[in-house]
Amino acid sequence: MDKALDIWNELKACFSQGYLSRIPDLQMEASSLNQGHLSVTNYFTKLKIIWDELDNFRPNPVCFCNVPSITAQRKREDQAIQFLRGLNDQYNDIKTHILLNMSLLLPKCCPTRMSVQ
Repeated sequence: MDKALDIWNELKACFSQGYLSRIPDLQMEASSLNQGHLSVTNYFTKLKIIWDELDNFRPNPVCFCNVPSITAQRKREDQAIQFLRGLNDQYNDIKTHILLNMSLLLPKCCPTRMSVQ
């Protein structure tokens, strides 16, 4: 094993543990954030900063199977929905249209997609 990697992993383990309590705060901050008086760009930027900080604490898993790509895709979908839900009411028609199209794009094997028989 590489000595530098061992040192990095040790430092990461020591210093990241104290910040685990920050994760619920960031999640709450992101879920309660609304566009309000902000422009769409500024609203998205604020959310993106929170999401990036969450990613620092909980990066996507690394492996050579399909799980990371599925996990990353679900995270992106959750973030898109979170962004849309926080937009002002003037965007309701657009939000509805996007959310309907997103549900149509879910894979058929996805348990959240209902099939009509």
